[in-house]
Amino acid sequence: MEENQTPENRLDVSSIELISALKKKNWKSYFKEFFMLFLAISLGFFVENQRETYVENKSAKVLAQSMLADLEQDREALQEAIRFAQEKDQTMEDFLDMLHAPRATWDTMAIYQGITKVFTTFPFAPTDGTYSQMKSSGTLRYFDQELVNQMNAYDNQLKKTVFREEIVEKAEWELVPFAATILNFEVTGELRFDRPVTKTMYIKIPDQNTLEIFINKIVTVRTMMGRSLQEYKVQLEIGEDLIEEIKKKYRL
Repeated sequence: MEENQTPENRLDVSSIELISALKKKNWKSYFKEFFMLFLAISLGFFVENQRETYVENKSAKVLAQSMLADLEQDREALQEAIRFAQEKDQTMEDFLDMLHAPRATWDTMAIYQGITKVFTTFPFAPTDGTYSQMKSSGTLRYFDQELVNQMNAYDNQLKKTVFREEIVEKAEWELVPFAATILNFEVTGELRFDRPVTKTMYIKIPDQNTLEIFINKIVTVRTMMGRSLQEYKVQLEIGEDLIEEIKKKYRL
């Protein structure tokens, strides 16, 4: 049958065979190029991920150092705030004992010193710049979830601590106008700033009802101060645990 093929037919068959061979060759070449491109892209992603992981780990350590410095400042401030609150609580207890005693035994100077102590404050001012920055910038994701949970717990407790301080301050301010009708606040100002007392000291408590109101307002301040002291201690405990965890994870 091949003998009956014309030269044109034989040429067509040869062309088809050549095209078919070229297609097979091109398919293999395309597959090879595609595979090399896939490898290059995959390697690029891998290298980029490794680079990002390295940058994140390095940034996490820097942020951990900054967070640790903030927490250590908080620890010192909390320890001082606890000490002050405990001393103030004792002073207020002594002050209330004196007010419950017969008026003939009252020491006017001691009463002025006591009320001055009631109005003396030492609020805890947290150093939370690093955590706030990480939260707003999204860099908290650089840390593992367990550590983030501890950071969040510290921040949540911080809100409670600050809230309790605000309640104490409110109770003190509610006491101020009433106390000003009983005592000479010019004297309390001199005592607060360790100046010599040059003003007249007087105590204007006309009846038992006025005295009881005065005592109740002081008790309110003391009660709120006690709750604030509890929050200080919880804050300090959570902070200590967080400090140890950061030191352990980042070998600081």
